[in-house]
Amino acid sequence: MAAANPIDLHPTRLIVLVRQWFEYTPVGQFARDVARLIWEYRRYSLAIFAVTTAQEFAALWPVNLLGEFIDRLPSGDIGRTVWLLLFASLFSPALARANVILRHIMFYRTDFQKMVELVLKASDRGDAETSEEAGSAYARLANAVSGITNATYHVLGSFTPVIIKIIIVSGNLLSYNRWLGLVYLASLIVPTGMTVVFNRWLRVLLDSQYSVGSQLSGTAIRAIAERDNEEVRTRFKEIMRIRRVVLQTLVTRSQSFLYIREAALVGSQFIVVFMALALRTRLGITAGDFARIIGYTTQVAAAFITTASCLDAIISYSRAYHVYATAAGGPPSRSEAPGSVE
Repeated sequence: MAAANPIDLHPTRLIVLVRQWFEYTPVGQFARDVARLIWEYRRYSLAIFAVTTAQEFAALWPVNLLGEFIDRLPSGDIGRTVWLLLFASLFSPALARANVILRHIMFYRTDFQKMVELVLKASDRGDAETSEEAGSAYARLANAVSGITNATYHVLGSFTPVIIKIIIVSGNLLSYNRWLGLVYLASLIVPTGMTVVFNRWLRVLLDSQYSVGSQLSGTAIRAIAERDNEEVRTRFKEIMRIRRVVLQTLVTRSQSFLYIREAALVGSQFIVVFMALALRTRLGITAGDFARIIGYTTQVAAAFITTASCLDAIISYSRAYHVYATAAGGPPSRSEAPGSVE
């Protein structure tokens, strides 16, 4: 008799498992709510995506013009290039500011929608019977709403830039030499892997941060209302002490991890520069080309760090949602899921 296949990869089963992950786990619910907001505001989302794409091409335009300016210096034919460089240097930040305004309009709309939705849902459940419980519930809820709306904001505006920049920069490096582009792409794997590993290490601290924060709000409200209750006042002081330790540890580790990734990106940038120096004569790389290479890789490094910081924040927001969902009763177990697969 043939042995049973321990891993069923049938498409139907995979679809069911993915659906269950979105419906019955806090992280899945968080991702589902973010995706729903993006879809509900798809006109804003498409506009933000289009403006962000244009913004990234505009941001790289001055780098190209600077390289052209350097190459034209010996001939003195720089008049048109200087004026274009001035225009590009003014146009790029203007487009970036417009993008920020557009993203914030969507952010405040989604924040209003989710806050009303979750507050009324908590009110209908009637779980909070005291002011302390209500304060704690509201703190958890506010963190969850902030997580969903901020994640939507960053997904639309922070991940597109780094992807576009990496594609453009890698394409330009490949045009100089295949190995320049391939080595640069490979070097970005290291900080990407660091981002995944570091966020796994911070998960417990992130959960503690939001759990303690929600306890603090309820206890503080009760300490104010019951000024003669020494037990509540003592608990408030203890929660504040724990919160201080958690936040200090979290910021120290997160900033240290961020610096390590920055160092890795600087290393990847200089690998390309050293390779270009070694191949300068054979490839005919000019001073303007070096300005472009350094400018491109610097922009990628800056965008990568910004995106990594945003990803760190989104992971943090997902933990806030996890604390909220768990305190609200948690998602249904898989055995309660319709059509669940054991």
